[in-house]
Amino acid sequence: AAVLLTATVAMAQGPGGPGGQRRTGGFGMQGAMMGGLGLLRIPEVQAELKMTQPQIAKLDDAQQTVRQAMQEAFQGGRQSMSPEELEKAMAKVQEIQLKAVSDILDQNQLKRFKQLELQRAGASALLQPAVAKELGLTDEQKAKLRELRQQQMNEMRSMFQNAGGMRNMTQEERQQRMRQMQDLRKKNDEAMLNVLTAEQKAKWTSMVGKPFKFPEMGPGVFGGRQRNRPGGGPGGPGGNPPAQ
Repeated sequence: AAVLLTATVAMAQGPGGPGGQRRTGGFGMQGAMMGGLGLLRIPEVQAELKMTQPQIAKLDDAQQTVRQAMQEAFQGGRQSMSPEELEKAMAKVQEIQLKAVSDILDQNQLKRFKQLELQRAGASALLQPAVAKELGLTDEQKAKLRELRQQQMNEMRSMFQNAGGMRNMTQEERQQRMRQMQDLRKKNDEAMLNVLTAEQKAKWTSMVGKPFKFPEMGPGVFGGRQRNRPGGGPGGPGGNPPAQ
């Protein structure tokens, strides 16, 4: 959740790199860790949704609109926000992103997109108000889920603090850090899903739909260079992302 928030704000802060141009293809930390338009920029997702070229061409203009709205949502800086204010801002961001995506995709594509977005978010999506309402989570369950999320955030914070600077890592060290993050997410997802009742788990399985294999995130998410993507170029989140 901490990485997601950082990535979301980073995308809201404006274009990166010479000329202020964003990549249409590649996805660094910003695109890879987010849903919404970031998810639609992944070529494999575009293929899964059977997006047309005119739909893909709308992404850049839509992102400009979303970026401006997100800047307003986080006006004043996230550092000055309370946890409750951050949750409200994130909910606003999700609403903004969904509106932008809905304006691009048709209804069948949108249904599958929502499934992919939940799969990408993992069990952390259980804390989204709309998801919690759909599953009928109790206040006690929500409190337990928040506790597990905070525990994951603390472990992830410790992991990054102990890394001593991702940009100074070798490719092998970055890959090892990625495996550690994946293991942490898997462990956290299992713990969070165990909070659900059998009926809620069945509902969740239906909500996420048919499993989709997302492309592996390369070392670029830690400051390295992403593999080339169609439509990519200098100055975007996949080219030279900021250290997280």
